[in-house]
Amino acid sequence: MKTALCLIGRSVTPNYVHPKELNLDWLNKINFKSASTDLELLQRNTVLERENKQLKKELLEKKLLLLEYKTATKAKLEEARIREEKLIRSNEEFKQEMKEQVKETNMRMQQMMKMFQKQP
Repeated sequence: MKTALCLIGRSVTPNYVHPKELNLDWLNKINFKSASTDLELLQRNTVLERENKQLKKELLEKKLLLLEYKTATKAKLEEARIREEKLIRSNEEFKQEMKEQVKETNMRMQQMMKMFQKQP
């Protein structure tokens, strides 16, 4: 069953539209809009990829610096450990030498005391 609205709409719409009479500007706008959106996405993606590459490069540089720092720190710690061991050995040798000198001094003192005691 046809309503009055359908009848009105049908009477306004022509039965045949010639292609020259078609205005397809709206279609171009949609296509350009879609293409421009895609182009913007591609450009944004390119920018993001460039930023990502730059960040990866910076990260690799930081990792290299960290590795160099760790290597240098490890070497310095090893040097410090070796110096500490040498100082400990040197200190122990010094202590031993001092003990021997004390013994020798005590022994000489005893000898001198004995010599003084033997004198009339």
